[in-house]
Amino acid sequence: MAEVNMPRLSDTMQEGTITHWLKKPGDEVKKGEVVAEVETDKANMEIEAFSSGVLEQILVAEGETAPIGQPIAILGTGANVQAQKQAATPQVVSTPAQQPVAANNLSSNVQSRPAVESAPEQNGRVNGGAIKSSPLARRMAEEHSIDLQQIKGTGPGGRIVRDDIEDYIEQQRNTAASTQPTPTPTVAAPVAASAPAPISQREVAPEDAEVVTLSTMQKTIARRLTESKQMVPHFYIGSDIDLTETLEMRQKLNANAGEGGVKVSVNDLIIKACALALEKSPEVNGSYRDGQFILHKHVNIGIAVDIPAGLIVPVIRDANLKGLRTIAREAKSLVAKAQAGKLTPAELDGGTFSISNLGMMDVTDFSAVINPPQSAILAVAAARKTFVPIDNQPVIRDIMHVTLSADHRILYGATVARFLQEVKRILQNPYLLLG
Repeated sequence: MAEVNMPRLSDTMQEGTITHWLKKPGDEVKKGEVVAEVETDKANMEIEAFSSGVLEQILVAEGETAPIGQPIAILGTGANVQAQKQAATPQVVSTPAQQPVAANNLSSNVQSRPAVESAPEQNGRVNGGAIKSSPLARRMAEEHSIDLQQIKGTGPGGRIVRDDIEDYIEQQRNTAASTQPTPTPTVAAPVAASAPAPISQREVAPEDAEVVTLSTMQKTIARRLTESKQMVPHFYIGSDIDLTETLEMRQKLNANAGEGGVKVSVNDLIIKACALALEKSPEVNGSYRDGQFILHKHVNIGIAVDIPAGLIVPVIRDANLKGLRTIAREAKSLVAKAQAGKLTPAELDGGTFSISNLGMMDVTDFSAVINPPQSAILAVAAARKTFVPIDNQPVIRDIMHVTLSADHRILYGATVARFLQEVKRILQNPYLLLG
């Protein structure tokens, strides 16, 4: 018999939510076969079996959450599944008429039963002890400050599940609305400052509002970005870059690619330029961890990708050593996999610098939040036709504004400015990108 445990699928993962079981009890499972899909803090991923056997029991149901290392299913020979099926089949046992059961024997048998049988589960409580509830129900109860002892579970064996929590919240809201006193001219008695607000006022949204439960990924994004802004002292430096010649070169590259060839995007050019600039500014490619400044030997560029569940940052490894078309090919593949929820942990971990590009949405300027433990992220706005004085004459050029958000614990203004100067120099001399 073997356990299927919740695996660590990313470097920041602490727990996972089962979204779908691909196997059911009694199904045969082979080593390496996908048994379930799980939502982590970064993406929807698949769980593979590390051994072969028969799925005998599912311990964590769909929609429930389990921490890393917790068993979520049991694999075995299938004997337990067969035994459970036989136990569930009603059997009629005939007692010979000439051997009636004595009353005193019946009473003695009743008295000899284990005490646990005389104390069945009631209201989701096991033998008067802990209340049975799903992890999701416990989390919802904690978020809404609900005492589980007030709720009667409707799940298997009186287990409190999500529907029970939602029904309780709805009942509290309706009760509060029906008992709301009508205002009178008299002055109400003062309420003690320590008295807690009713749940309908404190937690429940108005009736004309829609409450959307955040996914595991969205909750993690909210937590990490909050921690980043609170713990990392951000500072920002911007620069205008003339992309006129870069766009001309890109047009020629894509024209020469032919039908079906790999097309290079503006973002691919920016990725390569940043990777080359990071070679000359290794501090910007560093990280702050536990009071130490870590300088990474590899230049791994994370690219922010917008997906329905939030924002995800897959990584192009050793971008400084790869050609433009290789970067373009990898970036296109990563974006497609991100939007399909098929990214692997290896494609999400190990980034040393990030780029967030909103130029395709006609954004003129913005600042991005640093993705810890990285020390910087580049925000890229749209390239705009702008009059620029050249030889005292107004000339139209394609100007792109970028803003670098930097961690002031380990980076300083001059260091960041030099890095941006190098990015600008490369993009304004675009054939440097082909070396």
